[in-house]
Amino acid sequence: MIKCITFDLDDTLWSIKPVISKAEIRFHEWLKINYPIIYQNFSIEQMREFVKKTSYDNPSIKHDLTKVRIQAYNNLKNIYKLEDAMPENAFQYFMKYRNKVTLFDNVEKVLNILKNKYLIGTITNGNASLEAIGIKNYFDFEVKASEVGHMKPRKEIFEAVMGIAKCKPSEIIHVGDSYEKDIIGAISVNMNYIWINHNNEPEKKANKKYIIKNFNEITEVLEKFK
Repeated sequence: MIKCITFDLDDTLWSIKPVISKAEIRFHEWLKINYPIIYQNFSIEQMREFVKKTSYDNPSIKHDLTKVRIQAYNNLKNIYKLEDAMPENAFQYFMKYRNKVTLFDNVEKVLNILKNKYLIGTITNGNASLEAIGIKNYFDFEVKASEVGHMKPRKEIFEAVMGIAKCKPSEIIHVGDSYEKDIIGAISVNMNYIWINHNNEPEKKANKKYIIKNFNEITEVLEKFK
C-alpha cells in the first residue's frame, strides 16, 4: 500500500532552463549597476563557468548549491576587494529570480488531490524555496541534498525520506524527470518510482508501466500501484 509520494522539483514541477536563464540575465544587469567591475570582466557565460569551477574546487560543499554560489560570490568579493555584504546581497538577488518559476499545467491541481490521500514530500539536489514559490502548503516535508550531505542518486538522500516519512520503500513512490538521478536513486533502495520522461529518452531499465510524458498522467499511473 502506497502511503507517501515524493517529488523532484526542477524539471518535474516546472521547467528549470528558462528560470535559470532569466535569473542569470537579471543578475548580470544587477551587477552592471551595483558592481560594474565584475560586470565588465564577466559575461553571463563566464559567470556560469565561474560558479561551476567553484563547485569543482570545493568538493566538500558541492552538494549544497547555496554554499557553492555564495562561495563563488565571496571569491569575487576578494578578487575585487568589495564590501563584506556583497556575497549575500548577490545571492539574495539571484535567488529572487531563481524562485520565479512557472509550474507545469495542473501541478497544483494534482498536488491538491494527492495531498488528501498521501503524505507528500520533496527530494531535491537544488535550492529552490517552496515558500518563495508559493507551493509549500502542498508538502508535508522536504529532503534537500544540502541538509543530507549527499545528492541524488546517492541512496542516503532516499533513505532520509524513509526515516522522515516512517515508511518502507515499498510504501513510497518517487516522481522525477531524471533517469540517472531520480529513477536509479529510487531503484537503489527498492523504492517505487514514476518517471516523467519529457524528452522521450530510451526506457533503459525503467518499467514502461511507470513512465509518463507529463504531470497530468500521475493520478492515472498511481492506479497501477494498487
